[in-house]
Amino acid sequence: MAATERDLHEQHRAMTSGLAAMHARVKELDPDDAEFDGQYTAMVQGAEELLAFEQTLPTLLAEPQRLRSAKIVRWSWRGQTAASTALITAVLVLDRTAWWLLLLIPHLLATLLGWSIQMTVQQHKQQRGIAVALHALCLLVILVALGVLSAWWIIAVLIGWALIGGASTDSLQQGARK
Repeated sequence: MAATERDLHEQHRAMTSGLAAMHARVKELDPDDAEFDGQYTAMVQGAEELLAFEQTLPTLLAEPQRLRSAKIVRWSWRGQTAASTALITAVLVLDRTAWWLLLLIPHLLATLLGWSIQMTVQQHKQQRGIAVALHALCLLVILVALGVLSAWWIIAVLIGWALIGGASTDSLQQGARK
């Protein structure tokens, strides 16, 4: 990451230095000189290239972090899907009541939907936070389904689903608008 960031800064510095050198040459020339128009056009083109590069620079600098967040989020959702599948199997094998499937199957389906989340630079940190919250919610689901916590905790699970689903939807809509 540091080499890429350093390379981008070096490229920016080189473009800025080149533009400064072109500006110095244009200042030395007489506007009536035949070479002035060519140098001036090259300077304007260099300035446009620098402006375009500066507009993309924040995105290029944030790309390694976005890729890391994408990997964390993708594996979090996949891990939660595996945990949900294992919990459904455990409920069936331990001969628990089938009513728990009303809680576990929607949880499994929601985690499967999380696999398709695409992240932009603007919302990758929020999606990473949502993935961490998902781990806490899955732990709560496991504890409730296995009878460690009272069934009344299902209310907290439902609230958690609403919050995580709403946060995921909001961040995806914000990413689409930007």
